[in-house]
Amino acid sequence: MFRRLLTSSTIALSLLAVAACSAGTSGDNNPGPGSKAKEPDPEPVVSVVAEATPGEKLQLSVEKGEFVSVELTDDDHKEIPADAGTFETTSATADPSATATDGTDSSDADSDTDEADDSAEAGGNLGSNSENDTEETEQAEDTSATNDPSNDPSADPDSTEAPEDGAQGGAADNNPKGTSWESNFTLAGSSSYTWKATTVSPDGNTHESTGTVETAKPKGDGARMRTLLDDDMKVGVGAPIIFNFAHKIPKEYRPGIESRLTVEVTDKDDKPRKVEGAWGWLPDDDGHSRIHYRPKEFWPEHSKIHVSAPVKDVPFSKNSFGAKDMTLDFEIDREQIAVADAKKHRLTVTRSGKKVMDFPASLGAARSPSYNGMHIVMSKSRNYTMKSERWGYSTPVTHAVRIHNNGEFIHAAPWSVGSQGRANVSHGCVNLSTPNATEYYESALFGDPVEVVGSSVSLTTNSGDIKDWVYTWEEWQKLSSIKK
Repeated sequence: MFRRLLTSSTIALSLLAVAACSAGTSGDNNPGPGSKAKEPDPEPVVSVVAEATPGEKLQLSVEKGEFVSVELTDDDHKEIPADAGTFETTSATADPSATATDGTDSSDADSDTDEADDSAEAGGNLGSNSENDTEETEQAEDTSATNDPSNDPSADPDSTEAPEDGAQGGAADNNPKGTSWESNFTLAGSSSYTWKATTVSPDGNTHESTGTVETAKPKGDGARMRTLLDDDMKVGVGAPIIFNFAHKIPKEYRPGIESRLTVEVTDKDDKPRKVEGAWGWLPDDDGHSRIHYRPKEFWPEHSKIHVSAPVKDVPFSKNSFGAKDMTLDFEIDREQIAVADAKKHRLTVTRSGKKVMDFPASLGAARSPSYNGMHIVMSKSRNYTMKSERWGYSTPVTHAVRIHNNGEFIHAAPWSVGSQGRANVSHGCVNLSTPNATEYYESALFGDPVEVVGSSVSLTTNSGDIKDWVYTWEEWQKLSSIKK
């Protein structure tokens, strides 16, 4: 009997000992009273790689972590979109699926140019009614052989926002991109920039850091851009925005200029309108560079356009920089589109979708045809002298509306009234009777589209200065110096 009681007591004590051991070894998720939680990794350190220099790109690096996102903003010009830059994956701990983003593709530099011209930034006489314009050929031949052919990119859409206390997030969610970052665009001189970086440490915690950089005044001479439009000017729906430079802009400097140009479109009540458009660098003209902006489709009528061009101290070349900032405010008037049909021998004009003119016309004869394609009104003159060495004439005309600088006009031609509506007998222009030419002349605005159809030849992108609508939209986008 005594032996059986002793055995039972021994079993009971053994069970108590097991229970006591179990209470002190609950696993990693339930540390005992003397255990310490794992300390987070140190915060990554972001630093500027080299001194911020006008005409150079800003570079950042990070230690003890990787970049998730960076944005660089111009403190003085908030309208300029933030620069999201390009990342390089160099860390051994990088997400193998992450790849470096594409930066700006800069072509080989053109040779340096001569000293910039300090010309006025506005001009062009686009709506001139000059009484004595001369030295122009009516022949519509290709004479242009000298013309050589978002704001918040801070996080990946699939990422999870980091809690304010820096609680751990998965590295895949934070999408680390690398330990090096470079801005897409070069820096302006005499400017202050702010960079904001989101980084991730090896333990997955996200961190925010920020800093500022200042740039010195660039070296060289100041140069001005020039626009052919005037403030408060009313133009047609096909009017491009045009900036001309006093000299040639080397290709590596073009993205830095283009990235600072912004266009805002509003309706007559100042409500924003969404209009897709793009800047394009057209072939240099006689040693001068030019950049145009056109929408994908014609501008919506009755719109207000605000253009901001903060190019002061922005490098234009190795030895020149922007002399001053520019703005431009103009209006898109009613939509007026003309069609000149070489087969039907007529000029029809629609305004806001309604036909308002339908005139008999005579276009270019077989030996001197008009050119198919989209033209725009460039200027107009009440009195004009047409001259052509090729055809050996000098003829004064009235109510001349230039639609291309290859010699094509719409103008009064009382001598061809008998052929208007029946045959094409001109040297490339659209001939109208004097009353009909007067009516069209009085209605025409710079930028009004004029389409020629039914002819045997067509405009090409090598003909004329203002040829923006000859390009397809896909071709036009390729003229941008900023590669998407």
